[in-house]
Amino acid sequence: MIDVERFKAGVSVYTQMNAEQDQSDASLLVLTPEYLTRADCLHEMRRAVARDPNFDNGSTIPIILEKCELPDEIKASKPLWVNLIDDRNVEWWDKLMRACEADLGADVPHWLEVRDETLLLLERGQSVNLIVKENPRWRELITHMGDNHPQGLRIVDLDSGATNSRRALVEELLKAAGANQSVPPKPEDLVILHRALVNRPSASQIALLHGHRLSRSDYESDLLSALRNLIMDERKLVLLIHSRRSFAELVASDPDLSAIDLKTVELNGRKR
Repeated sequence: MIDVERFKAGVSVYTQMNAEQDQSDASLLVLTPEYLTRADCLHEMRRAVARDPNFDNGSTIPIILEKCELPDEIKASKPLWVNLIDDRNVEWWDKLMRACEADLGADVPHWLEVRDETLLLLERGQSVNLIVKENPRWRELITHMGDNHPQGLRIVDLDSGATNSRRALVEELLKAAGANQSVPPKPEDLVILHRALVNRPSASQIALLHGHRLSRSDYESDLLSALRNLIMDERKLVLLIHSRRSFAELVASDPDLSAIDLKTVELNGRKR
């Protein structure tokens, strides 16, 4: 919950803070020297501690992000606090995730590194092949990146019935690009797709889930050629292609398609 996104003008900040905190299951107190000097942060902290003053039920989780002394209100009950001064420490991240009853299916520092690297590439206009191994929370990662991408990242799922034919896929790509219009039968469908994306002021950024489906025969190679042209020649399309194998391997039989400039980023889940 981000206050600047959720809070309403004309209503007391403290009233809104209290209301959000009262609805929460737990409070994560991310402690830094600056946090401990701010009246609003101390207000939040003291209300959280008051809910469970003896730290019996795990509803208040102290996290030290920068070196600082635990406040007396917390120190008195000697709770196990989470040490994220080194935020690449997998063991402490695991303790925090278990306390929140959450699991990314991957080491948290790695999951966050993949997020940051992928977002940086997309913001630079570089298409990406996100290769997923084992069973990390990849769908949540892509949704999270879409929420935090400054240009917007729309999602098209190739496993969905809405993309079950080439014409339907072109229609979904147009919608994702913000161009809602009817799609004629092939080959004119690709003419419409090309014109719509080329005439947009900036490159459309789209995540394709289950990208291995692009190799299905009924999409036909000219659709992939059209996507290659929009990515590499026109620079009007940036794709995040999710797959279990590299996209280059999936289209290896077509040298033009395997030459699409995709940066590879791997998201590795924990091995069972």
